[in-house]
Amino acid sequence: MKLTRLLLSTTITLTSLSVGMTAFAFTVTQTNNGAQLLDALLGTTDGLSNFNISLFGDARGFGIFEDDPFFLEDGVVISTGRVIDLPGINTSDTFSPDLNTDFGLPGNSGDSLTLQLTFDADDTAEKFYFQYAFGSEEFVEFGGSSFNDTFTLKLNGIDFAQLSDGEAVTINNLVGSPVGPFHPDFIQNPVGTGPASDITKLDGYTYPLLFEAPIAKNATNVLTINMRDTNDGIYDAAVFIKGDTAGSEPPPGIVIDGETYADPDDNGDGGVSVPEPGSILGLVTLAIASKVLFKPKSA
Repeated sequence: MKLTRLLLSTTITLTSLSVGMTAFAFTVTQTNNGAQLLDALLGTTDGLSNFNISLFGDARGFGIFEDDPFFLEDGVVISTGRVIDLPGINTSDTFSPDLNTDFGLPGNSGDSLTLQLTFDADDTAEKFYFQYAFGSEEFVEFGGSSFNDTFTLKLNGIDFAQLSDGEAVTINNLVGSPVGPFHPDFIQNPVGTGPASDITKLDGYTYPLLFEAPIAKNATNVLTINMRDTNDGIYDAAVFIKGDTAGSEPPPGIVIDGETYADPDDNGDGGVSVPEPGSILGLVTLAIASKVLFKPKSA
């Protein structure tokens, strides 16, 4: 039985600190070790038990990340390409992609990756939560086209991958046209000028998003996270799941330059403050909440 994690709220004051691209040391480690991925994912799991994880697809598409530019800090990544290629300088944001792995045979036949998590819930558990971000090499040139990598987050067969306005998380919903306008949840990352163009090769990604779905009480629940290429096997996409947020307790919202994202309460209060990459900070207070100090393994 997973014990409730020990939490610490820490306040750090930074004086006259310039937070630029070099402030991030974005790293991704490839692993398809289910126990390692599960440990990175789970947060508070009151009312839940018997967690089991299964992976389907090329092992090179699964991993863990740290110090990302997506305001998540660390967690689990799933990609239609090699996860180790995601960090690095963005050198192409047009039709010559620098994230371009085709798993398996030519085409999209081998480019479907799934992480499936099953767990039992008692009658006290209400909802399952986690925070995440979605990014793709298809931005923005394939906006409005049929070449849209597919991304789903299903709990018990229902897809809850939603943008802040309730629309599905898709390339076309974020970028309806290469010339705009773009969805407010979207961050473009063009070569040289993008907010994370020196950190990740992805041409665009979302602000942090919230997964929130009702749990089937007194039953076994199945969470299915799937990433797959559509109409081709190239132009990689990825989903980044914030560590220690998957569970029955709503995670605090993430505050970026005064705006709150992925907040279950949606009231802008109690979030974890994260500076926007590239911003200059005078006197900044970062509230680092719910930092996991110790999380016992399941018995």
